[in-house]
Amino acid sequence: MADLDYVAKFHDHLDRGQIMLAYDGVLSSEIVEAFISRLKQDIEAIDVPKKERKRFFSIVVECIQNLSKHGNIAELKDTNFLVIVEKENETLKISTGNVVKAESEETIQQWINYVNTKNEEELKTLYKNGVKNNKLSERGEASLGLIDIARKSSKKLQYEFKKIDEKSSYFLFQTQVRVMS
Repeated sequence: MADLDYVAKFHDHLDRGQIMLAYDGVLSSEIVEAFISRLKQDIEAIDVPKKERKRFFSIVVECIQNLSKHGNIAELKDTNFLVIVEKENETLKISTGNVVKAESEETIQQWINYVNTKNEEELKTLYKNGVKNNKLSERGEASLGLIDIARKSSKKLQYEFKKIDEKSSYFLFQTQVRVMS
């Protein structure tokens, strides 16, 4: 019975109006546009200050870009992605999930752990150096997105891998933004 605790928790969050958006499906530009539009309405309704609203949307967009860049889209047809946004007290939580290759797990884990060891000033320097040096990976990215998310988040980045099979895992990622003082 304990395996179903998450269903009760999810239902509890829905009942208390904490879940603002929950999506599990294939990402398309139309879907992304629709839920960004919906989030804007919801955020305005809870009266989030402009600076925090801008920070929040920057993180949401970066998280969605990470899903589309790093998910195994080419390998898995109709790959589902998870995006959940919930309000908890004075914080907005952004959670994402996607399938990643098992061989990528260690690199992702090391990178997040490394970013999590940095303080605000170190993250700022790391980001500036990344922009200045613009060293691109094989995929053509400078790995600045995760640094930017960490810079704008209220807490350390959280993650977990759930093994699917020998070749892939489900990668869960969460960050938070304090939106009320």
